[in-house]
Amino acid sequence: MEKQFIKRVICFLIGCFIIQVGAACFINANTGGDSSVVLIQGISNILNISVGVANYIFMFVALILLLLFARDKISLGTFLAAFGSGIFLDLANMVIKNLSIESLPFIIRVLTVPVSCVIIAIGFSIQKTANLGVAPHDEIPFLIVEFTKVQYRWIRITLDVSYIVIGFLMGGVFGLGTIVATMCIGPSIQYFLPKVEKPIEKFINGNAELISE
Repeated sequence: MEKQFIKRVICFLIGCFIIQVGAACFINANTGGDSSVVLIQGISNILNISVGVANYIFMFVALILLLLFARDKISLGTFLAAFGSGIFLDLANMVIKNLSIESLPFIIRVLTVPVSCVIIAIGFSIQKTANLGVAPHDEIPFLIVEFTKVQYRWIRITLDVSYIVIGFLMGGVFGLGTIVATMCIGPSIQYFLPKVEKPIEKFINGNAELISE
């Protein structure tokens, strides 16, 4: 059981890092990312801080809301994501910035967006399969649903639009990439989740499966 737990933590952190690599690709393509990336860019711009520190602010505001209104939704994964995402994003952004994606032709930069969505989908699938919970901001829509009794999809759409508008007003990048990302992330996760689950579960439960056989 202890080995399984350690493997779950490792998988969660690997998934978290891969997600931030995808987010860094969004940022460096400079054609607009998903709603969270636009908001993080806006926070980074208006406070003159790195995107990683901006991500920490975003995560910790969500964490405080959970601590105040829904402590039962907080898990180990909530803290791992809150503390790990910022440094992972800054690290990934520093490495990807050296690739000079921003200097590529616009059409090439737009094409990097669906690739970024695939990267995020794979990372999210690994993270979810670890079964340690989700990042603080991912719990916020469910918290609002419980309080308002409004369907999740409407809450999600409202939050995404709010993040984009607020982020854009603070200097975040909204563009064709934002639209492409919005269209691609959901289907990408739906496609990769079942494909990633099996090998990750086999890695986590490998010894247990051999014993049961």
